[in-house]
Amino acid sequence: MGFALSTVDPSAELDDLEPLLDVVAGARVVAVGEANHCVREFGLLRHRVIRLLVERAGFDVVAWESGFPESWRVAEWVAGGAGDLDRVAREGLCYRFGEVPEVRDVLGWLRGRGVGFAGVDLPGSGGSAGAVWPLVAEFAERVGSGLPELVARARSAVAEYAAVNSGLALQRYAGLDESRRGAASEAVAELSAWLAGFRPPVSLRERHAWVAHAVRGLVAADRSLRELVASEPVLAARDAYMAESVRWLLGRHRRVVVAVHNGHAQRVPLEFAGVAELRPMGAVLAEELGPEYRAVGVTAAGGGVTPGVELDASAPQGIRLCSSPLPPVREGSVEAWAGPGLVGVDLRGWDGAVGPQWIRHSDQYVATPVCAAFDGLLQVPGAVPSAPVPVG
Repeated sequence: MGFALSTVDPSAELDDLEPLLDVVAGARVVAVGEANHCVREFGLLRHRVIRLLVERAGFDVVAWESGFPESWRVAEWVAGGAGDLDRVAREGLCYRFGEVPEVRDVLGWLRGRGVGFAGVDLPGSGGSAGAVWPLVAEFAERVGSGLPELVARARSAVAEYAAVNSGLALQRYAGLDESRRGAASEAVAELSAWLAGFRPPVSLRERHAWVAHAVRGLVAADRSLRELVASEPVLAARDAYMAESVRWLLGRHRRVVVAVHNGHAQRVPLEFAGVAELRPMGAVLAEELGPEYRAVGVTAAGGGVTPGVELDASAPQGIRLCSSPLPPVREGSVEAWAGPGLVGVDLRGWDGAVGPQWIRHSDQYVATPVCAAFDGLLQVPGAVPSAPVPVG
């Protein structure tokens, strides 16, 4: 069943989005996707959806596809803590999301509303161990008891490949022999095990919980790099950690809205033209939560321009932004099936085997049984990249 949307303006009335509440009714976790990051229209529309879920459905935490370890800075600021948005965005978000106006507007809207915030992803831009150490070092100074030694060992071991993002880290990791890879894996696993067994005083329990989960992200990042250098990679570690982060939030909140890429939100495996297979966060959560998990895809109908990234060690977070034109609408895709314009579609009840079999990811189409992958779809008429805001 389709429904027309009136606008992507986050400040507009929300009545046109009300049908989406039927799609997510009863869910404890709703993932709101996007066909690519840093697209203006996707960011505006997702802001509206977050407002809808918070204001009319009682969702009490917003999670983002950004590093968990550093997101405590954003969480404290959103809760009303000191500091300014520029610094929080620079230090608390990865993938250069802190430069995206639409992301910054969501943070500004959340501030002081009593709604939590957290990243769910691996540290840094998917591979930077550096994002973990300030949080861990501060905790180690307060508890002692052998932890500083474990931290120093782990930090030294992962320094062999640590970089500002997963792409650059992968280049370094691929050049290591197995003994050095193994030493890094052992060191971060030992640190994680120590934290898992530590029983902190009451005054440090919440900080300990953040630190312990942050270090589990370091373990997952190490595993993710090992997966990526395999000859026939099956990618699971990153999304398994994202799902674990959502479970971590469910232990502290009633209902979680997760803003991620469509590929992480979908309920079925994602295959990249025989090169690799990804078991998404959404597939993990759907298996565990059943109908209490809902996935909403967000895509663009027509033409436009979509952002891209290139590795550049001299750029912020090692990522240089670029762009490419959107490909023409493909026959058999959900973009062709949903039709033009600003629309929403309730996909429940549609047969995944006979519905649309393709969906846009960035500037290409990926084979996906869309009606099995998502519970709902939101589509904007076209897309343009967000205009980045420098953050220091």
